[in-house]
Amino acid sequence: MNRPIITSCSENRGLSKLTILSFAVSAFFVFGSISTIWAQAPMTEKVVFTSYRDGNAEIYTMNPDGSKQVNLTRNNAADYDPVWAPNGEQILFVSDRDGPFDLYVMDADGSSVHKVFGSREFRWNPTWSPDGRKIGYVQGKEKDSIIYVATIKGGLVERLTNGFMPSWSPDGREIVFSAVSPNSAPLGVFNLRTRTKKTLLSNKMPWIVSPAWSPRGSKIAFSQIDGKFNQGFLEWTRANIYVVNRDGAGLHQIIKNEGAVAMDPTWSPQGDELIYIDAVIRAGHFSMHLFRTDLSGHSPTQLTHDGDNYDPDWFDPTTLDVSPSEHLLTTVWGKIKAD
Repeated sequence: MNRPIITSCSENRGLSKLTILSFAVSAFFVFGSISTIWAQAPMTEKVVFTSYRDGNAEIYTMNPDGSKQVNLTRNNAADYDPVWAPNGEQILFVSDRDGPFDLYVMDADGSSVHKVFGSREFRWNPTWSPDGRKIGYVQGKEKDSIIYVATIKGGLVERLTNGFMPSWSPDGREIVFSAVSPNSAPLGVFNLRTRTKKTLLSNKMPWIVSPAWSPRGSKIAFSQIDGKFNQGFLEWTRANIYVVNRDGAGLHQIIKNEGAVAMDPTWSPQGDELIYIDAVIRAGHFSMHLFRTDLSGHSPTQLTHDGDNYDPDWFDPTTLDVSPSEHLLTTVWGKIKAD
């Protein structure tokens, strides 16, 4: 198989600002003061993912056992790369519903969709900072791609380094990513405090994609591929999933079957399981589905069965602080009125 990695990129069809302000004024007269309105996070563990089951890329949620799969976007545009906000109240994703693939945010139930940036650019591979204040993302084709960070409202944009598929560490200090070299894509780590970067496993594994931090930040899961750049985009023929310690030691292969195309690992909130994508071939038809496994990689459980499915991200409300800090909370009426 010679299949390019699918990169991703949806627009606001929610309430207008005028409607929101009218509701805010009504609330003021009813309750006597301006109220704070929150988006609602899931009450139980949920996995958000991309599915092509209806012939179009849509964003779904499901339980970690594969039950209760729900389409959130229901839009004619292509919607990809969903990632949970740290508090679970919002989902950052990529869509082409307003032109080029770009970053959008919606509430956890699929409502209140809005674009992050005012300008039109090709932005993809979103990741959320652990405090919920910033996002990381990529601009450009894989071989010429650049990782940026910005506030969740699209301000204070900062260029970091060449690379793609960034993942923000749970302590907020580092971003792991696929680095860009002339003929390789090694595992890169960018230190946000020292503004320095390093590569891990570059001699053993020159092609690494889909890195993901474990919940405690001590390990990194990733896919090792046989890859090459073709007209600026990355193509691959084989992919297997590994886990390595934060310092590059303790390399451990999770999916051991040769010729596998296992990619896109996401950690369980407890750090003892992974959900990932792998190929399924039935009656000569090839499709990609989500699987769940422990860190031994034995006897994985298939979670999806319709269409092609990608980009899993796992959220558990029980991992949140009992009293979330102010900067993790969402929409405040007073701020909306000031905009």
